[in-house]
Formats: sequence, structure tokens, C-alpha cells
Amino acid sequence: MLRLPRAVYEGMAAHAVAEYPRECCGFLTGTDGLDGPDSPDDPTEPVDPVDPVDPVESVDPESWRVHRCRNIQDELHAKDPAEHPRDARTAYAFSREDMERLFFGKFDPPGARVQGFYHSHPDAPAYFSEKDRMDALTGWLDPEPGYLVLSVTKDAVSDIKMFRWVDDETGFEELPVELV
Repeated sequence: MLRLPRAVYEGMAAHAVAEYPRECCGFLTGTDGLDGPDSPDDPTEPVDPVDPVDPVESVDPESWRVHRCRNIQDELHAKDPAEHPRDARTAYAFSREDMERLFFGKFDPPGARVQGFYHSHPDAPAYFSEKDRMDALTGWLDPEPGYLVLSVTKDAVSDIKMFRWVDDETGFEELPVELV
């Protein structure tokens, strides 16, 4: 389960509504903490390898930050519609600057890393589409970040779902999201 701070959710939701009817995109950063339900009381105590703490549950949610990115899908579509048949209403692409910030940026607080990516589906359900699966950055970051999808209409976000890469055989699994 992902215990998502309400302020982080509200930041993503505001971004999704502001970009409507285009898809919004961005990423979340934060530090690791040992605050999951199965965490040891002593942070110096090693985690039991037989029952490891779920990396999504062990994230320190108070350290999370929303990083809005610029969706350049309309620009790509206008430049080469054969190569990029979708526009920003049904697809997203991070700008080069955002990709550089993502891979080479220093994040606050110190020790923060990329925890997840998010994007919206205007007037569509929050699901992990085949295109979302193909575009996912699996194998680029360790540990693997989660993927959040927001269902947005003109005025509000109506649903949010999270997906996490498991392995080549399983693919992605949906995890419940709890706002805290």
C-alpha cells in the first residue's frame, strides 16, 4: 500500500486540473525512512531478508515533493505526426530539461530520490495503459519507482491508482493508495 500524503495528492491533482484537457506529467521525490508497519524499531538494525520491508511502504511520506514537468507531446506531434501520432490529450512526454532534472538533479531534503512518476488521463479512468507500460522506465532507477495515474475531468480528479513493476514475468501490479 502507498500511504500518500494529502498535500502531495493535492499538488498532483492541481497540476492535472490545470493542464486539462491535456495530460499532465511529473515525478515525486522523497527520502527513505523505516516507518513501514514491519519496520524494526532501531533504524540501525538490519531488515529481515525473509520478510523485507516493502520499499513503497518504507518511504518517508513527509519528505515527498511534487515536481511538475512540461508535457511536450503536442510539440512532438506537430513536428512529426507519423512518429508521434498522439497529441497531449492522450499522451505525454517529459521535456529534455525535466529529464535532466530527473536523472541528474539534487533534491530536497538531502538524500531524496525519485519515488514515483505521475500523469493524468483526461476524461478517462485511472488505469495503466499498454502505452504507459511501454513507456515506463523500468530498470533505469534502483529501487524502481511507482507509477501513479490520475483520472481527471475539467474540474477535479476523481480517482488515483498506483502501479509498481514486479518482474519480467509478473509485469506491473496495482497497489492500493491511502491518503493520509
